[in-house]
Amino acid sequence: MDNNISLLIGLKNNLEFSKSCYQSIRENYPETEIVFVSYGSSDGTHEWLTSLKDENLVCFSSAEGKTLSDTYNKAIEISTKDYVCFLHNDMVIGRNFLSELEISLKERNLVYYKVVEPPIFASDKRLWKEIQDFGSDFETFQFDKFFQFEKVQEKQKGEYTNDVSFFLAAKKDVLQKVNGLDPLFNPMFCEDDDLILRLRMSGEKTFVCPNAIVYHFVSKTSRFSDEFQNRTKKIEENSLRNFVRKWGFFNQSKTKKKLNIGLILENPNEDAIKNLEIFVDHIYSDFNPEQYINEEQKNTLFDLKEKFRSKNSGFSDDIMIKFDAKKLSEKNMYTFRNLSDIIDDLKNSKKNFLQKLFTKDNTFKVNNLTIEILNENSYEKQLITRNNA
Repeated sequence: MDNNISLLIGLKNNLEFSKSCYQSIRENYPETEIVFVSYGSSDGTHEWLTSLKDENLVCFSSAEGKTLSDTYNKAIEISTKDYVCFLHNDMVIGRNFLSELEISLKERNLVYYKVVEPPIFASDKRLWKEIQDFGSDFETFQFDKFFQFEKVQEKQKGEYTNDVSFFLAAKKDVLQKVNGLDPLFNPMFCEDDDLILRLRMSGEKTFVCPNAIVYHFVSKTSRFSDEFQNRTKKIEENSLRNFVRKWGFFNQSKTKKKLNIGLILENPNEDAIKNLEIFVDHIYSDFNPEQYINEEQKNTLFDLKEKFRSKNSGFSDDIMIKFDAKKLSEKNMYTFRNLSDIIDDLKNSKKNFLQKLFTKDNTFKVNNLTIEILNENSYEKQLITRNNA
């Protein structure tokens, strides 16, 4: 084994998990570099990190609270190996894990490893995931059975996938090229969707290495932790809204194009603004957004004041949509959610005879939306490298 991979583990409280995770790694990999980064832990995690005497351990801790993205970006920065691997502290890694990863990484820049989980999210089927129950935490974990399971697995041929996973190993330079994870997603969620999207846009492919196996207790230190479990739903909602604000589409969209869209909104109201704001760059209306901005600005790094313009302002967007908020319905919401796909189809298809007779060549009616395409620009390439600002 070349020993050229740094294991990156972000920490936020949950000290007992961190201790058990560290011990389980060191029992099988005493010389592998582990990088621990902790922002804002208050349960003795920082004191524990200081107490560790381990020449193959790299640590950073700060009382300042930061995002999961900030945490792993710092870990990438202070790691010393050519390759890095994202892990969580509620994981047990297999005895062949690193050797199998190294084989894959010699030929590829971006590799997902196989994650074995208990049946908590069993319906969420992914190429890189397998359901087997070896325990729900370190105290109940059946180490011998897991390592035996790993040992008897037939060697599988890996394959490329369009799935998204946070559980990856990569050439460090590749992650630095796109400036790492985006702290827009605060405190977490959607940073992996965003990172993989940018990496793929930069030309990278994602490969599943099924013989590099870890066991994951599933979100014990994030989604289901004491700190976050009562806020998880709201955090997920805010992260998804920020993903759409950034890209203009959901990650499941067929068309991955960042468009510049203005919305001329008739009869605006609070509900319509809440639902539609994330899909467009500017809203032109007579709506007073002060209260909405006061409530929503804390959930995003985007300057929401810049989104709202008076109805009589000069339009500056590539695509203009006219819509009456009184007609807001699930059918119309479906159109807004799929604007990227719909607009791409409109641009690429020839208009039918009736459309030519009764509309301008660049104007389309979709449900209750009137869509005028003024320019066919797209801006997704400008988002590949994360802006530090």
